[in-house]
Amino acid sequence: MKFRTQKITALMASAIVGVSTLGSVSVMAAESTEAMADQAGMVVDRDAIAADGDAIPSDFIQGTFKPSETTVQAQDSYEYPFIGLNMKLPEELLKQIKAQTIAMITNEIWNDNADAIKYAYISWSEMTEEQKEAEVDKMGTAYDDWYNSLAKIGAIGIYDEDSEKELDKITGCTEHKEIGSSSDGKYKYYLSTNKDADKSLKKEVEEIDVTLTEMTPFQHHFAFDQLQETSNEGDSTTVGKFKTKGVDGKDYTEKVFSDYDLTLVNVFTTWCSPCVNEIPELEKLYEEMKEKSVGVVGVVLDTVGDDAKQNEDTVKKAGVLQEKTKASYPFLVPDSTMMNGRLNGVSAFPETFFVDKEGNIVGETYSGSHTLDEWKEIVEKELKNISK
Repeated sequence: MKFRTQKITALMASAIVGVSTLGSVSVMAAESTEAMADQAGMVVDRDAIAADGDAIPSDFIQGTFKPSETTVQAQDSYEYPFIGLNMKLPEELLKQIKAQTIAMITNEIWNDNADAIKYAYISWSEMTEEQKEAEVDKMGTAYDDWYNSLAKIGAIGIYDEDSEKELDKITGCTEHKEIGSSSDGKYKYYLSTNKDADKSLKKEVEEIDVTLTEMTPFQHHFAFDQLQETSNEGDSTTVGKFKTKGVDGKDYTEKVFSDYDLTLVNVFTTWCSPCVNEIPELEKLYEEMKEKSVGVVGVVLDTVGDDAKQNEDTVKKAGVLQEKTKASYPFLVPDSTMMNGRLNGVSAFPETFFVDKEGNIVGETYSGSHTLDEWKEIVEKELKNISK
């Protein structure tokens, strides 16, 4: 299962284990790419993408970034519907977050099946000037090392039964006060503090105004994502009529689906390494399955910005990616209707759905990347379903 996120730049394309929030956006950062792959079920097929040498441009995953620039920003209030928690911070705490003397960071882990969270928490830590200015590698354990070096003050979070037994280890704090439980009884909420923290800062965390609400059902969103508003007023069971460009500059319409009985639509971003690694597998799938009337279409979601305008730099990067991976199936820029609203709210990548030759959305939605054999099994199942 691969995780998704709405708006993150390539600086965190490494996509790894403990999940932190970059400002208002969720991103994975921690132990190592391979470790994350094992825990999340990711397929990081380096042989496939490097079959012809440097198949993927190195700047997609290499380089450094400042973790301090990715911390949660100060705001009047915080609402986290997927963990059923709202809060308001004391003025002094907000002031220090704005001054970046305190780092506010979110972390989460999903269960092995990636169908529920195990725990999710917000932490507050002191941040020195050196830590504020530090730059770390996008790949590997550098972010974890930076995070662990911060002096923990406290945390507020939600934990399943197993996680409750490891609160010290998970939060980096030593004292824990239960503040509530979820309505289904599966989770408990804790306010955690560090006995060695500055007393005045510890008091600020203890005075955070917390309101527990009903948890929004898990939808493979990050625990700290916001509910997505969609503007889809059309028939949500079809991709509708649209006109757009491919990253190759060619024009495409909904007729791109008419040549095949079933088309796999892979929604991805250029900064998502599991997405990039999967492209050669999808190309093999396309070559093997097109005689069975199965097509493949890629939709590069980050080629359009939050202002709904096309990002030309990302379009060029996607073009290089298509060329380097030798993908012969089209990479589309999202159209103005977002495929009749189907692309609205997608924030975990890659996400894949299926469309029949009439443009109807059929079958199941699949989160995360898969191997060629896994995709073949999925496609055979979806072909049988549309033939019934």
